[in-house]
Amino acid sequence: MIKHIFTDMDKTLLNDKGQINHVTADYLRKIDLPLTLVTARAPKEMQFAIDDLKLKGEQIAFNGGLIFLPRKDGNEVISSNPLQAESARRVIEKIQDKYEGVSVSWYTKDEWYAQKEDDGTRYETSITNIKPTLKKYDEIDYTEPIYKIMIVGTNMKNFDKVVEIIKAMDLEGVSANHSNFNYFEITNKVAVKSFGIEYIKQRDNLKKEELLAFGDGENDLKMFETVGTSVAMGNANDKVKSVATYTTLSNEEDGIVHGMKYVVNDLL
Repeated sequence: MIKHIFTDMDKTLLNDKGQINHVTADYLRKIDLPLTLVTARAPKEMQFAIDDLKLKGEQIAFNGGLIFLPRKDGNEVISSNPLQAESARRVIEKIQDKYEGVSVSWYTKDEWYAQKEDDGTRYETSITNIKPTLKKYDEIDYTEPIYKIMIVGTNMKNFDKVVEIIKAMDLEGVSANHSNFNYFEITNKVAVKSFGIEYIKQRDNLKKEELLAFGDGENDLKMFETVGTSVAMGNANDKVKSVATYTTLSNEEDGIVHGMKYVVNDLL
């Protein structure tokens, strides 16, 4: 019997325009089960979905780097695992504005920063409707915790080169993964999606088989390992589909609803 549902946001809960389809939103609001968003997004980029789905329980941002309870007067932090300051500094200084078609930006708990608007930040803005706060690299205060560094590629040759450079840096305490084919995100090593799920699982004394998760990307694999039933979206890559318990329709086709109704309904 399923007792808790976890879902990725981009390309899973959200359609390609970064919105929740009305059918999916209506369906999830009616389900009498806790629902937790587990995403690489920052809390401010999650807020519209939290409001739309009327979520009350813990939510998981930065792939597990931050677990928080939504509050009207500000989010209550439950668990916080930002990047080590030195690792964040090394990454940003290594790749800052050195590769055409590679966008570098970074997130604190409450803000998204970039040195300039470029094709990468503009694409992210088109999805989240949030613009970065502009800050020069030499003005970064590394004593303010950075939870995520985001690399977005519009020149894939340079993007792949940057990914290999970061992987070869032997950074301490870092997790670096693709969240989409042209997105590469650097977080604390603890900040993987399984971390937040394990927290809720242990707190509520839940069994693995009582947990259900939906996802589409490489950074969802750890989430899939932590739950008893995993559902890959129809738009997921073959690797994600191969490890999932089931595959449903795409994010554009209300795949979560289809999965709940026709794939795992007998487990509810």
